[in-house]
Amino acid sequence: MTRMRATDESATPRRGWWKLAILVVVVATVGVGLQQSGLAETVRLSDLRSARDGLGTMAPFAFVLAFVVFTVAGVPGMILTMTGGLLFGTLGGGLLVEIGASIGATCAFFVARAAGREVIARFIAGNAMERFDRRLTGAGLSAVLFSRIVPVFPFTHMNFVWGVTGVKARDFMIGTTLGMIPASFVYANIAASFARSLEGTDPTLASIDVRQLVNGDVVLAFGLLGLLTVIPIAVRHLVNRRYGVGAKDGDA
Repeated sequence: MTRMRATDESATPRRGWWKLAILVVVVATVGVGLQQSGLAETVRLSDLRSARDGLGTMAPFAFVLAFVVFTVAGVPGMILTMTGGLLFGTLGGGLLVEIGASIGATCAFFVARAAGREVIARFIAGNAMERFDRRLTGAGLSAVLFSRIVPVFPFTHMNFVWGVTGVKARDFMIGTTLGMIPASFVYANIAASFARSLEGTDPTLASIDVRQLVNGDVVLAFGLLGLLTVIPIAVRHLVNRRYGVGAKDGDA
């Protein structure tokens, strides 16, 4: 009976990996598929505007729904955010992006948690990664805020990464909702300004170079905002080292 129990325990981790593997394959397939599809070379700005006008008052709802679905499918968030600004302007686009990104990120988080958290937790049990995971969990809200504000971390992929960590769902949702506000409106404003400069032209999506729109000042602003999110973590760490207060919090 002991041998049977040991066999079941060793087989369970192997069985658990298939869900995580499927998730990785789906996200990778979507990414490669978008690059190889050539849609960006064929779809024009006028096509998107025609779709928006054709939907009428339902256009905002359709955009949010599409943002959620595409986020869960692994479509890069920058594409979706810039589209919101191009179609709905700074305020409207920023608000719709914020709603769609928050809901989509939460859905992707729970998909990853259901697919991979249990098997990842077993895989890292007893090694250095488990300790890192506990510390990350303890700094959950600040860590999520930092990853959302600083534009170095890819929005879509980080949703899945956070899902397989021990970070609480509450911290993830609050950190994502608050942390995405600057990016949602700043990038929507950049796209809206660019759309105004395109009046009288009809470029394809591939011809729009996002790197030319996002200048160093924008990156610096996000970097400074991200720095504000890690200050509480740094202060707490220094206090712990100096006075030994809560030194074992990360091991609880």
